[in-house]
Amino acid sequence: MLLLRRLLHEYSGIHPDQQSAHVHKIRDQAWAIRAYPCTGLGIFLLPVLPRSPAYPLVLSTLKAGGYFLDVGCHLGGDMRRLAFDGAPTDHMIGLDIVSHWDLGFDLFRDTGRFKAQFVEADLLSLVPQTGDRKDDDEDNANTKAFNLLHGQMDVISISAVLHQWALEQQVEAAKRLVPLSSGPGAMLLGYQIGNTEAQEIVMPSTVVPQFRHNPSSFRLMWEQVGRETGTLWKTEAKFLEWQDAGWDTEDYAWMAEGDRVLDFVVTRIE
Repeated sequence: MLLLRRLLHEYSGIHPDQQSAHVHKIRDQAWAIRAYPCTGLGIFLLPVLPRSPAYPLVLSTLKAGGYFLDVGCHLGGDMRRLAFDGAPTDHMIGLDIVSHWDLGFDLFRDTGRFKAQFVEADLLSLVPQTGDRKDDDEDNANTKAFNLLHGQMDVISISAVLHQWALEQQVEAAKRLVPLSSGPGAMLLGYQIGNTEAQEIVMPSTVVPQFRHNPSSFRLMWEQVGRETGTLWKTEAKFLEWQDAGWDTEDYAWMAEGDRVLDFVVTRIE
């Protein structure tokens, strides 16, 4: 939490003595919007992106004018860390199915200087408009999101998103991301909960099938995504110890046996 404390102090101007009460207040408000486990546990506060081995490259890409998309951005913490480290925010876009965006300004106290855009849309429904399709409001929002993002993103961050779905849905979600990338050299990175044995599980708390990857199965998934989209990707994936990912013991005590944090960087080759 030292990185967060420094961010809140030096970027947001919140005195260390006031940070705990401030964060707890914001967490309760975020929980009221949607009761995500990562919200209740405070996992959303962990600095995910700076722990990636690709973070220096991400930062230099943005400083050179590249575009950044944070899928499942929640309150936008990773984008604030990029801003704190000198990345311009006007080429950043956050995407989420439920909006916590305004609450992010309350958390980081940066209204007026944080210039990122927010798109409220469903990743699994990001498709281009077809001539015979009759849009409702939700379809129209997802189509506008696709048109805004298509072919523009040099860096796509997606953490704690893919692991909530079964394997088939994870493949479909990854395929939705491919046309958003800017082309060869674009990278996709983040983390999700994996397992030493690649398998589908059903958590009692969610009662829906979720696929837990290991590094090998995650690479195989991106090989499949490449075949089905006519692209080629280099996949680097590895397990992190919970403590190395910033998790406290009580945060992962409820996880299934063999669960680990799966860190990944996927780079487009063709």
